[in-house]
Formats: sequence, C-alpha cells, structure tokens
Amino acid sequence: MDSTQQSNLPKKAAKSIFQSKTFWGATLTAVAAIAPIIGEAVEAKKFTVNDTVKIVVLLATTGATVVGRVQAETEVYTPNWAPGPNESDFESTNS
Repeated sequence: MDSTQQSNLPKKAAKSIFQSKTFWGATLTAVAAIAPIIGEAVEAKKFTVNDTVKIVVLLATTGATVVGRVQAETEVYTPNWAPGPNESDFESTNS
C-alpha cells in the first residue's frame, strides 16, 4: 500500500505492543518452551548445538507471531461455539 492510499484510510485507535494479549501470550509461551532447554543444559553442564537450534527456532517463531500482530489490519472472529467475536458481529463484505 502506498502513502496516498494510507492517508485516505480512517485512523484506528492504537495501543502499545505491551498491552497486546497476543504479545504476552507469545512471549510467555516462548519463555515456557525455552526454560526447560536451558534448565537441562545447566543441569548437564553442557549446552549443545541442538539446544541452540531449538532456542533460535522458538525465538524466530515468537518474533513472527509478534510481527504478525503488529501488522494485522483485519479483525478476526471465532467459531460460534468459542469465546470472542463471531462472524455475525461484523458487517458482511459480500453485500
């Protein structure tokens, strides 16, 4: 999207990334996944290449999640049986 298109869009209210549930969910999930890897490495007194690769993959996927959240422009909805907004809560784009 070029700058001319962006200037015509209505401004949306923004919030800090630190107020984002997605950010904190991704961050805490990464910490929960990385902690056992580090714990086992410390216990064994040996940090392997495999440990490093696991941590790098976890950090990369967490980063991708956060970037996706920051760049998201479209609202999402959940199935009718799940908590959160449903498809019927949004205007239909098929009209």
